[in-house]
Amino acid sequence: MKKESKREKLAIVLIVIFLFALIMGPGPGSLFINPHGSEPKFWFGMPALYVVAVFWFLIEAGVIIIADKFIWKREDKNE
Repeated sequence: MKKESKREKLAIVLIVIFLFALIMGPGPGSLFINPHGSEPKFWFGMPALYVVAVFWFLIEAGVIIIADKFIWKREDKNE
C-alpha cells in the first residue's frame, strides 16, 4: 500500500510539471522571451525563442522518462 502511495504522489507531481511545461513552452513563455514588437534576442548564437522551446521540450521528455522508469514499470519480471 505504501508503494502505491509513493507512485501516486510522484504521478501527481509529474503531471503538474508536465502541464506547466506544456503551457509555458508555446504560451506565455514565448512572450517573456520576445515581447510583441521587440527585436528577437539571441542566446548561444541561436534565437532565444528556440532555446526556450527546446528547454521546455527537454523538461517534458524528462518527465516521460522518469514516469517510464518509476511509475509505468512492470511489477512482475517474468512477463
